[in-house]
Amino acid sequence: MQYIFLGHDVDWRKQGPEKKHILERKERFTQEAIDSLDTKNPYYNFPEIMDIEDSLGIKSSFFFRTIYENGDYLDYENEITDLIKGGWEVGLHLDPQSVLDYNKIKDEKTKLELLTKNQILANRVHFLNYDQNLPEKLKKLGFVYDSSIRHSKDQIDKKEMGYSKIDGIYEFPITLMDAYLFTHMKIHEDDLVSTFQKTLNYSRSLRDNNILTMIWHDNVLQMKGGRKYKDIVEFLVSQNDVKVMSGINVVEMLNKTNSF
Repeated sequence: MQYIFLGHDVDWRKQGPEKKHILERKERFTQEAIDSLDTKNPYYNFPEIMDIEDSLGIKSSFFFRTIYENGDYLDYENEITDLIKGGWEVGLHLDPQSVLDYNKIKDEKTKLELLTKNQILANRVHFLNYDQNLPEKLKKLGFVYDSSIRHSKDQIDKKEMGYSKIDGIYEFPITLMDAYLFTHMKIHEDDLVSTFQKTLNYSRSLRDNNILTMIWHDNVLQMKGGRKYKDIVEFLVSQNDVKVMSGINVVEMLNKTNSF
C-alpha cells in the first residue's frame, strides 16, 4: 500500500496579501479572479479544499502559523474550529526564527493549543527551516511528528519518501510540494497528474508499503498549477493501492503495525 500524507501549509494571513502583491503576479490567475479582487480574496480557499476532500472521503492536515506578517493567527479561529469538528488535523507551522529556541517553540505550541482547544502533535517549520536538534525539542514539548525535511528542491527520489524516527519523533520528508514542482522542477500544470503517477510507480518499485508526503498550500487553489489539486487527489484516490491520510493518521497506522 502507498500511503499519502496530505498536508496544507497556511502561509498567509486570513486576509491574504495586499492587492498589489497579487497584481504583480496576475499571470498566475484567471481574469475573473483578477476582476474580483475587491470582493474575493483568491488566496482564501478553505471551503473549496474541504469540499473537495469531503467529496472524496479523505482528510488531511493543515499547518497554521502563529506569526503572520501584518496579520493575526486568531483570525483563523472559525476555520480551525470547522476543520477539527470535521475530522481534519491541525498542526503548527513553526516560525523559522523559533527553531533554535525551546521557549519560542513552546510559546507557539501553547498559543495554537489555546486556540484549537486540542493538543498539537504535528509540526512543520515554515520554509522547511530544519535543524538537527529540533526533534529533541519537539519530543520534550509533546509533539509526535515533524515534516520539515527536503533534501533537494528539484529531485524526486527515495530520500524524499518514507519516514525516519529521530529522538523519538517521526520525521516525514517532503516528497511532492506545489512550489517546488512549479518553480524548481518547471512542471507544467497539464503534466502534474502524470508526475504524481510516475512518482507513485517509482515508490511502488522501491517498496510494497511506502509513505509519500505531499504539500499543497491552501493559497494556490486558484493559481495556475495549484488549481489542479482536485484532479490530483481524484487520481490518487482512484488507485487501488493508495490511501490518502492526515499525518496523525499515518503515525497511528505506523504505531499499530509497529512500522514497516
